[in-house]
Amino acid sequence: MKFIINILLISIFTLSGYAFTSSDNKNLVVVYTFDEENDERFNEFTKKDLKEIGYFLSDPHHRVNDTYEKKFGKTDLSLISFSSIMNESVVRPMLNKDPRLAGFSPFNLLSYRKKSDMKTVIAHLTPELMLDILEIDDKAIRDEYIASFKPLDDLIKEKLGGKKSYLPVKGRAEDTMINFEIPFDEQEDIDDFFDEFQEKFEYAFEIKGFVIAGFYDIKESFNNEEDVMPEFLSFWSYSLCHIPYSYAIFDGENAIPEAGIFAPCSMYIYVKKGENKIVMGMPTLSSWVFALGITQKDKLEYTKKLDDEIVKIIKSLGGKSMPNGNPLLSK
Repeated sequence: MKFIINILLISIFTLSGYAFTSSDNKNLVVVYTFDEENDERFNEFTKKDLKEIGYFLSDPHHRVNDTYEKKFGKTDLSLISFSSIMNESVVRPMLNKDPRLAGFSPFNLLSYRKKSDMKTVIAHLTPELMLDILEIDDKAIRDEYIASFKPLDDLIKEKLGGKKSYLPVKGRAEDTMINFEIPFDEQEDIDDFFDEFQEKFEYAFEIKGFVIAGFYDIKESFNNEEDVMPEFLSFWSYSLCHIPYSYAIFDGENAIPEAGIFAPCSMYIYVKKGENKIVMGMPTLSSWVFALGITQKDKLEYTKKLDDEIVKIIKSLGGKSMPNGNPLLSK
């Protein structure tokens, strides 16, 4: 594993002679700190208030610390909860321009509290950091996506309050994305084919210790019946979790609970009309470990092990590795 520790260095991928250059963004996380517990109000905020600005909650996971304590016998957290949210009105149409946005769709609105200080923290990734990890540099897409986060932060300030601060970007992994294509033959019944593939996909990850922590059918949204993605036969987002790994990073020895902003990991899967191939992509675990500046050898080795495992699983399903880049533009 190679290290790139300066966020201003250039990260390059090759796709038809194209090179991506990171932005000058220095902020990793937007943080809101509270001196008191506000768990019930926060849960109400994610379920009800967010709908006012087009964000929707899917597959929330409250009090994951209870799972840690039950499974591992100890937790240093009074709270850690994952609330996966997505601004459908913004993201769904933009996926027609660059599907990689689904690598953080949905993304986590994290809440946690350490037993050591009992301050409640609510946090989310900055949109600039998400776009840099995805390696999206289209100015129109970046401007629109970044602007869509202002109503979110305004609503948090209005409804919840808290002291606002930022955590800085500490570094950048050499490989921030994994991308795959799985070719398939013409199908008489594409729905049966999709069902069969989902069963194989979920089983392949579950037998390797991963948990399917959520599923979001982005094309067939239950929040909006309008088909704003007519060129896609299907478009899904899976939330993947690995409990022992998350405990090793977020809790336990040398705990880094703020790393939970990346959990669960979103993997997008889609099929376009007229194309007999499944396209898949997700940010690497290394992308966020290096962004956070994690340096402990055991955590880095565990991260690389799971990144390699994810690649092996997808290859076992027939996946062929692809370079990162807008898949709608690749040849």
